[in-house]
Amino acid sequence: MSHMDAEMSDIVVVLDGCPPQDIDKMVTKLRDAGVSVSEIDKDNGVIEGTCETAKVRSLEKIECVKYVRSVFNYIADFPSGDPRDRDDPNEDVDPSDAT
Repeated sequence: MSHMDAEMSDIVVVLDGCPPQDIDKMVTKLRDAGVSVSEIDKDNGVIEGTCETAKVRSLEKIECVKYVRSVFNYIADFPSGDPRDRDDPNEDVDPSDAT
């Protein structure tokens, strides 16, 4: 059976008024807010990452964040054993859903 554990967004966070030496602090704030950071461009004040779609708007309220752009949204179905997996382990699996 196909499940939807989370709606995720690949995002670009554009900073404004944040000195390059403070970018690492911003990365920590974004990680604390649930962003999995993948790229950091200190020269341009841009941070790329992934987070749950529901958290995107709250990221815009973080100090120095000018805006957050959702580049790509998708539904994630995490594998068994992953802490983000929301599937019931006792649920029967329909063989026609196996890939």
